[in-house]
Amino acid sequence: MRSLSIVHAEVPPAAAVSTTCAEYTATVSGIDVSKYQGGVDWPAVQKAGVSFAFIRVSDGLDSLDEHFANNWTGAHAAGLLRGAYQYFRPSEDAAAQAALFLQSVRRLRPGDLPPVLDVETLDDLPAKDVVQQIRRWLFYVAKRTGRTPILYTNSSTWTALGAPDLSAYLLWMARWEAQCPPPLSGFARWHFWQYDSDGRVDGIEGAVDLDWFNGTLEDLKLLAGQKPLTRRRNKPPK
Repeated sequence: MRSLSIVHAEVPPAAAVSTTCAEYTATVSGIDVSKYQGGVDWPAVQKAGVSFAFIRVSDGLDSLDEHFANNWTGAHAAGLLRGAYQYFRPSEDAAAQAALFLQSVRRLRPGDLPPVLDVETLDDLPAKDVVQQIRRWLFYVAKRTGRTPILYTNSSTWTALGAPDLSAYLLWMARWEAQCPPPLSGFARWHFWQYDSDGRVDGIEGAVDLDWFNGTLEDLKLLAGQKPLTRRRNKPPK
């Protein structure tokens, strides 16, 4: 949609259009990448004002993302909060996909955002079967990481699924046409919003998805498992 440099995190994308959007108390800017972005200059991305990145592990079981390892280490080295996501194939075994995801990510550490399941297709399966597969992946990953996973989806896929009750998980939604989108049905709020699929960011050649986190940078750090810094009080002299 836009071909401009990424805006600063403290300015919501709807700020120039709407002054009544109660959804935004604060926002933090991020991106999500896969092999389609090619090699990424992560220090340049960080200097452009990007605070977090979601990085694709695979498309189902058979298509590992060849840029994942470099992106995973590069984003961390540049000081970004990072998260990993897997494009979900409902026609393939959910537990096997989850195991592949965890094998690729290995151990989550402070600075790593919760695991993400990217749901964009039903693979021509009945909605109830797909929902069952989604639940299996989410439960498998939550049990083994101790983290509440994030569900990424869009309004059309969510409607096709019948808007199941997955409100125990965090919502990352794609809504490119909206200025101040409400959360998808069944969710009290969205945690992440992919608002553009054609953004431009220094350090990346071509288009990249742009995202907002619904909260402050400190909120995002807590979600990524970083403990807040505490100031030491000087002891009074004896």
